[in-house]
Amino acid sequence: MLPRRRNSSHSVKRPRLGERTMLACIGCKQKKLKCDGQSPRCQNCSRSGRECLVEDPATGLYRPRDYMQSLEARVAYLEGLLQKTRPDVALDHLVESEKSPRGDIQQASASGLHNAPQDDAPGGPSIEVEDPADQLSADVALLCLSAAGKEPHYFGPSSAVSFSRIVSAAMKLPRKVGGSQNSVLMAENAAFSSARLFPISFPSPALGSTLSQAYFNNLHPQYPFLHRPTFEFWEDSCMKADASGNLYIAGDVALFFVWMVYAIASLALGPAHYDTAESYYYMALEHQPAVLELDSIESIQSLLSCAVYSIRSPTGGSLWRISGVAIRYCVELGYHRSVNRYRKQTNPLVAEMSKRCFWVAYDIDRVASFILGRPVGIPDDCIDAEMPLDIEDENINTLGLLQDPRSSNSEPPTHMTGAIHIIKLRRLWSKIGNTIYPTITNSCQDVAQKPLIDKLAQELEEWHANIPVPPDVSDTDPLSVFASREWFRLAYDHSILILYRYWITHVPPAGEEHGVEEALEICFQRARDLCLLYRRLFQSQSIQFTWGSLHILFLGGLTYLYCIWKSASLRQSARKMEVINTCMACNTALVIIAERWSNAGAYRDIFELLSERTIGLICGDEGKAPERPHASIPTLNQVMTNSEPAPLEDWIVGLGDSGFPMDSEWLVQELLQGMMNTQPGEPGFDVDQSSSMNI
Repeated sequence: MLPRRRNSSHSVKRPRLGERTMLACIGCKQKKLKCDGQSPRCQNCSRSGRECLVEDPATGLYRPRDYMQSLEARVAYLEGLLQKTRPDVALDHLVESEKSPRGDIQQASASGLHNAPQDDAPGGPSIEVEDPADQLSADVALLCLSAAGKEPHYFGPSSAVSFSRIVSAAMKLPRKVGGSQNSVLMAENAAFSSARLFPISFPSPALGSTLSQAYFNNLHPQYPFLHRPTFEFWEDSCMKADASGNLYIAGDVALFFVWMVYAIASLALGPAHYDTAESYYYMALEHQPAVLELDSIESIQSLLSCAVYSIRSPTGGSLWRISGVAIRYCVELGYHRSVNRYRKQTNPLVAEMSKRCFWVAYDIDRVASFILGRPVGIPDDCIDAEMPLDIEDENINTLGLLQDPRSSNSEPPTHMTGAIHIIKLRRLWSKIGNTIYPTITNSCQDVAQKPLIDKLAQELEEWHANIPVPPDVSDTDPLSVFASREWFRLAYDHSILILYRYWITHVPPAGEEHGVEEALEICFQRARDLCLLYRRLFQSQSIQFTWGSLHILFLGGLTYLYCIWKSASLRQSARKMEVINTCMACNTALVIIAERWSNAGAYRDIFELLSERTIGLICGDEGKAPERPHASIPTLNQVMTNSEPAPLEDWIVGLGDSGFPMDSEWLVQELLQGMMNTQPGEPGFDVDQSSSMNI
């Protein structure tokens, strides 16, 4: 490494001093020893057995001396693995960087799993819009990408993109004229911006205890792939190692999981802790290669840790890729098969944790697959692994169970109870995906049959009826609503919308037209309840958000609007104030999310425009939209009327000048171009009937 040139005119006389300063490792500096600067370790570090770290002048972080060479080797290794499973996307990053003008921004993290470089063409994400009427699908596509970790490729029939195409037609959003790709590139490239890192030291015992408790009390119940007593052993080892002055003697496994738990817990504490969380995260990634090389249950746990971090992170890594790798690791180790039949000799702790790891990976895989409409990582008919035991972590060790597991709803819940119940829901999601949504072998007529939907609806009702009693959190300040009755109610409402979404948006078989109207009414009610409940939760509790929760809320609001536009009977029977209140509830919840998390601003503005249009449909001249907060920006009505209309491009520029997020420009532009011309009076859209709606 060349020495950094000093500004002083005398710097040329002391090149050796600058070189020694740059090459001296942290250990030699602290002990005031002469450092020989050898790579990968100096002689002093080799003799003492400590890792040889130097300070990165750009970030102030401590890095191994051969850090860049290690990263390059890791990228090459991961590309080799990817070549075996996805040769179509496993392109050499060095070759591609030479061919593409975007090569200089394609960066890989130390793990190769978080914020991985996208492999799309320079024109932006390849979200193909085959039907020119589906403006909204292009907008919702980016939300799907964010919810699943910026995925720019294929979207299937269960994804929100397919549904949004139907909404576009229902609301008579006219054909696409053109779209800006520059803003898409800006939004995509923002994911590769360098993290705001700063030098970080190992937390004090008090802070570490606070972070680990925050994790295990709020996040572990939803994703119980770690064993708390084992983690506490790792944490204690790290604390003792830090006190001795050599943190690295704790070992890679302990350091990875302790740093990662601290990172995830910091995310849960709120935006004020995001910078610290990112620093903890990158400290953890320093140790992940060694954990992955173990090819053990710890390797899977490390991947699931990255997945949960991605779920909680505002930027989000690729859940699709992480969960896919985790599922394949589980299959490779046989965790998808019955422990009782195939791994009887495994010690009780590993046997139980292997089940937990598999089902958590299954949970995340099903969510990512449904958001994107892609095939699942493993079919259900290949799985015969037992469900995890409903038992506290403290009652499992390598010798056996210290207490009988929970076996009935009359018994108090454990930290596993909620996770087990949600796994059952994900299995129902798999049934819905296999039964309701068409595949290559199943046509629309094969799957869109009311008896199939009624049977699945009954199974969802049974699942909802067996929701466990929520744990008592009266003496704590929860950071998550998971396992509460409200959380399960939201999960139920969202599942109902998933069940009926395909049914209400496609032509039913002959003789079952009445069933579609019933389904529209059910979706109307469930979407309304979902929006109202989200608003109540966000107003009453200071909880953090994920792309997944934003996805559920936005799609719930979109479904509510679609039902109004699609069903004349709903427009006639719905009360004006109820519709206005529901639209305001969804918009308020989106406003609250956007206030705490600026990335959600795009979806707040999209829904505001759509709900404004819907309220106008219902209320006629009475339903005037409220003024926008920026008086200098023309309102949507000004853009859409013929009396001195403001040019669309000027309106977009006005939004940008008022602090509107640049990654939202494309979304708003696509949507407004589609809303410029309404065509009322067509079948199913008799606007005159709206004046007779009940108040």
